[in-house]
Amino acid sequence: MNENYQPLENEAHAINIIDSDVHRFYVEQSMFKLGHLIEGIKCKLIDTSRSDLSKENMNLSRKKWINDGVEVEVLKVGALGWQKGKLKLKVTVEFSPDES
Repeated sequence: MNENYQPLENEAHAINIIDSDVHRFYVEQSMFKLGHLIEGIKCKLIDTSRSDLSKENMNLSRKKWINDGVEVEVLKVGALGWQKGKLKLKVTVEFSPDES
């Protein structure tokens, strides 16, 4: 089996879960668009519903984690001090095709 995982970047890709033992997290059906999966994962990450995620006036502090980023300080190994900046969560789904 090939272990050459590559990001699926087009959210319009369709996915069909073949393994019935796998918990279908964030989606209710076995076949769905990649964008639907990514949206579901984002909702879980910021603890909100799909309908609230699309609302303009949704809790903006939660939405910052996936849209604009949140103000943080990072202490890198070997650095002389803390570095200020923004941290943003990004969901990446990778696919490794079986060898033909």
